[in-house]
Amino acid sequence: MQKVSDLFIKNIQNLPIWVKQVIAKEILSDLSHHLTDFTSFINTDVIFQYLCPKTSVIGQKELESKSMALSEAHYTFLQDATGQNTIFEITLKNNWTFADTAKIFIKLYESELITISKRDEGVNIVIAMFIAGRIRTGEFLKKIGKIDAKQLEQALRYQKELQEEGHHIKMASILIKMGYITDQGLDSLFMLKEESRKHMPQGMGFTSFKLDNPNQEDDYVQRLQKELSRLENENKIMKKRLRQLLNMD
Repeated sequence: MQKVSDLFIKNIQNLPIWVKQVIAKEILSDLSHHLTDFTSFINTDVIFQYLCPKTSVIGQKELESKSMALSEAHYTFLQDATGQNTIFEITLKNNWTFADTAKIFIKLYESELITISKRDEGVNIVIAMFIAGRIRTGEFLKKIGKIDAKQLEQALRYQKELQEEGHHIKMASILIKMGYITDQGLDSLFMLKEESRKHMPQGMGFTSFKLDNPNQEDDYVQRLQKELSRLENENKIMKKRLRQLLNMD
């Protein structure tokens, strides 16, 4: 079956070059704006979405026995990792959020149920841990080299002093106050985390999606209808809350 991620990219690549030029310029401008202080995340081939995890020998045994009683999503990831599937593909085909995938990935990686090449470790693991909520802002900045261990220690000590005086200030604010990161840089990190919790909009880039197995069509349509119904209900709830806030009810 054709990979969802390949189809998505292909649909974009099939656009006229004069359209792609505009898209490339606007996208790069948008990324540069939102990832201020972290432009290295833009101009690099090493991004977490490109990672291609492999199910380990232990993982294969767990797929068969399910002795660890993991969630269905974890076993789905393990099954997907038996093929040549990237993090991007796994996320799209299962309609997960990027944060969902990161959490599952870290759990399986730490349990040695999946493996990645040594070359792909480092920043990729750090990004996954940050997106999954496993490390805080200060530790994340240290691991990617934005601050060093001494600077983080100073910030933690300063935070402790403030707490003892009855002031509860978040580490992010302290890092800004000490000049280790800018307001815009902090906004970039918050946006990175916030955006990771969003689903890919249904239908975007999948106009040519075809199933090799016709028997899967009904299941696929049902899943789409279920997702559309969920989004419709969320929209109704949000509209109701907005009307209440505006005293329109």
